[in-house]
Amino acid sequence: MQTVILVAGKATRLEPLTKTMSKVMVPLANKPMLAWTLEKVQTVSDEIFLVVRRDQEDVISYFSQICGCRFVFQDEQHGTAHALAQLEPFITGQFLLLYGDGLVSQEDITALATVSSPVLSGFETDHPEQYGQLQIEHNRVVAIVEKPEKPLSNLINAGVYVLDKRIFDYIKKTNKSLRGEYELTDSLMLLARDVPLQCYRLKKWMAVTFAWDILDANRFILDEIGSKISPRAEIRPGAYIEEPVAIADGAIIGPNCYIRQYSSIGKNCKVGNAVEIKNSIVMDHSFVSHLSYVGDSIVGRNCNIAAGTIFANLRLDDKTIKTKIKGHIIDSGRRKLGGIVGDNVKFGVNCTIMPGKKIWNNILIPPCISITHDIETQDDAKSGD
Repeated sequence: MQTVILVAGKATRLEPLTKTMSKVMVPLANKPMLAWTLEKVQTVSDEIFLVVRRDQEDVISYFSQICGCRFVFQDEQHGTAHALAQLEPFITGQFLLLYGDGLVSQEDITALATVSSPVLSGFETDHPEQYGQLQIEHNRVVAIVEKPEKPLSNLINAGVYVLDKRIFDYIKKTNKSLRGEYELTDSLMLLARDVPLQCYRLKKWMAVTFAWDILDANRFILDEIGSKISPRAEIRPGAYIEEPVAIADGAIIGPNCYIRQYSSIGKNCKVGNAVEIKNSIVMDHSFVSHLSYVGDSIVGRNCNIAAGTIFANLRLDDKTIKTKIKGHIIDSGRRKLGGIVGDNVKFGVNCTIMPGKKIWNNILIPPCISITHDIETQDDAKSGD
């Protein structure tokens, strides 16, 4: 079976993280998000294609070295149907199609390899309003409705498909959507008029849309694999570790610190004395100095969290935490969410980051300030707002 994974999206909603890395390169349990999916599909695939942009050098470099993927370039982004259309010369029969920012279980991947196309995968969720919802009759998909005002059901389109060469005929018949793109869901609905489009219900799935989803994705992987603590990490006396966690090569943990469940500490990181890290991701080569707290947060690569820095993760009024994305205030739906920090950020001592605030790359944060707004430029960092 052939497999196609679409990874060319620019993921602006994950900024500042995706200013310096592709979305699918964001680490989960210290390995790129896409690597976990590739490990699973390799068990059922004879050939794997990644649809990428030419400027995704991090994806091309990393995955050309570790697996025999073939890269297909989408030079211009005109929608998901347009992305898949780039594969027409290479597809020989039935194939598995996924998005690079979705996580699926090995059990579901194995099961999908045995079905006959065409198949669309659905997933039951408590928050269907965030996704395209499925209308099902006799296990056939008869409609995909994008984010209706009133939910049709709790069964959503998970973006995992088993298709064959017939889909390309329907992509050619697909018109641009209201947002000016060629949508794969529109192509699938054209296909469903002529061919029964069966629904397979995934047992476990999630997608990464916003930065806080990365924390859930990290948990998804750690629940699957358990703890992953490198023998080349140094765990110093008094360090208390609640599993599952991931701790990479060269990391120095402690002494006398507390690493709580679902935290991932990257390569050559240092976690100092009396530090607590809870449900957070600290990427490669970053230091968290003594007497600091990092909760429900993401810290990019090569950052220095100076002594006494606190990432607050809970509002005083206990309301859900909102954050600004592309100029709009978005409710995360989370009661606990700390800070999102890009690469190469350096903090002075005794700083406080308020819940849900983001700090862009290459910023120097002066000591003893409280960050109450997003910091996008060095000028923003002068007073924390």
